[in-house]
Amino acid sequence: MSEHTDSARPRRRWLIAAGVLVVLLALAGWAAWHDRQLADRLVGGEPSEIARHPELVRYAEGLAKPVYQRRCAGCHGKDLQGDLAKGAPNLKDGNWLYENGAVGEIERTLLYGIRSGDAKARNITDMPALGRTLQLSPADVSDVTAYVLALGGRTGDPQAVQRGSKIFQTKGVCYDCHSGDASGNPDYGAPALNDAEWLYGGDAKTVYQSIYSGRHGICPAWIGKLKPKVIRALAVWLNQVSHPSVKGQSHG
Repeated sequence: MSEHTDSARPRRRWLIAAGVLVVLLALAGWAAWHDRQLADRLVGGEPSEIARHPELVRYAEGLAKPVYQRRCAGCHGKDLQGDLAKGAPNLKDGNWLYENGAVGEIERTLLYGIRSGDAKARNITDMPALGRTLQLSPADVSDVTAYVLALGGRTGDPQAVQRGSKIFQTKGVCYDCHSGDASGNPDYGAPALNDAEWLYGGDAKTVYQSIYSGRHGICPAWIGKLKPKVIRALAVWLNQVSHPSVKGQSHG
């Protein structure tokens, strides 16, 4: 084997390695450029239109899932089904405390939180301590508990339910937030009481405690803590998983 051949081999290896490196750098550069393009479209687009673009939905899902597990699963659960002990709502069932679960509406909650202390947080009202403040007696609270459970399909003492219904509409002033028909008010974040979905517990003891001592659930504000593209991605993904029947369409 000639001296020329022996010396040419290292040069060829170096050229091949350099070529591979150039290709890898080019691919990395293209990936970074493509990511920036998707991020700009995700953040800059009209929230209600994003679901019309499958590539943006896939991009949002890829960003959102790991962040959800790190930041949100501690309260809402790894499966997004909430925690009745903490009052963390189910995020998959399509029942939203505030508004209707459109991308922009979810994004607002993620940005500013609920009773988070941020000036733009959702904090118009919360559940007052009707028993502790003596607005209702313990007997009144028991009757309203019976009525609320009956609204959700539970059986109870008919007379207690009747008394609770009257208290609900009069001195309890429960109708003011939860509506006269107990269907809730998404403007206030007051949940519906006439279905089988519960924010806290759903048993008599927990319902009694909610009425007697009140509830003051908090969702943190993520503005300044998560990147804008991640907050928008979470809003898009949560909108999608909570609207499975209309996936890929606009929910705005």
